Amino acid sequence: MFPPQNGHRDGATSASRSHNGAAGIRVPAVLKAFKLLEIVSQSEKPLGVSELARRLELGKSTVHGLVTTLEALGVLETANGSRRYVLGPRLASLSLRSGISPDLRASARPALERLAQTTEQTTFLGVPADGQVTILDIVHGRPTLSISAPVGSSVPMLAGAVGKALLSTWDAKRLDDFLVTTTLPAFTPASLTEREEYRRAVTETQARGAAIDVDEYIEGVRAAAAPIVGPGAKLVAILWVAGFSRHIDAARLQSIATEVASEAAEISQRLAHSI
Repeated sequence: MFPPQNGHRDGATSASRSHNGAAGIRVPAVLKAFKLLEIVSQSEKPLGVSELARRLELGKSTVHGLVTTLEALGVLETANGSRRYVLGPRLASLSLRSGISPDLRASARPALERLAQTTEQTTFLGVPADGQVTILDIVHGRPTLSISAPVGSSVPMLAGAVGKALLSTWDAKRLDDFLVTTTLPAFTPASLTEREEYRRAVTETQARGAAIDVDEYIEGVRAAAAPIVGPGAKLVAILWVAGFSRHIDAARLQSIATEVASEAAEISQRLAHSI
C-alpha cells in the first residue's frame, strides 16, 4: 500500500506522479477510487466525505460520488449509522471467490480446525461490516447434525455471543453512546435487551476474553465468541464456536469459551507480528 500524497491539487495527478508505474493509468476515476479505499483502510477511525476530500485533494462532490458508488457496491459502508465510512464486506467476498485466501483467513484456519476437533462443534471466522458479521471461513465438528452456514453469508452484528465479543473491543464511551441510541434486538426470549444487563455481559466478556450465548440468538443453540484484533487493538474479526444445546452443557460452554479466547489471542499476536 502507498500512503496518501500531498503537493498537487488534482488527486489523480498527485497519485500518478508519486507512485512508480502509475503514470500510465488511463482511467483517473479508478485511481481515485483505489486511493480512497487505501486511505480508508489505513485510518484508525471511520472517515467522512470532508476528511476524505482533504486527504485526496479532491472536491467534496467528487468524493461524495465515489463513496456513494462504492457504498452501493458494498465496498464501503457507513459506521454505526453515521456518514463516516469504513471498508465493506465486498472486498473480502471477492477475495474468497477468486480462490486467493486473505492473510487473515490463512492465519486463522489452523485455529478453526483445532477448535472444531477439540469442541466437536462448528467453528466460524467472520468480519464485521455494515451492521453484520460476514462469515469468511467455517470448519465443522463431529456431530452429524451440526450448525452450518455458507461462507459469505452474514449474521447480525448483535447476534448472541458474536455481538458481545464485538462490542468488548470498544472503549467505554463508544459502548455507552451505542447502548443509549440502540434498541437491542430480541432474537429469542433469552436475548439480552436491557441496556445495563447487556453492558454487564460485555464487561464479563472483556474479563473472560470471550462471550457466551445460551439461546440468545437461536433457541436451542449455544455459542462462545472472541474478538481478533490487530495493531492498536483494532477489531479485525470474530472467532466463534456454535453448537446445539444438547451437545454443550454449562460447564462445557465455559471450557469452549476459554479455548476460543486462547485461539483468538494467538491469532491476534500473529497478525500484529506480521505487519
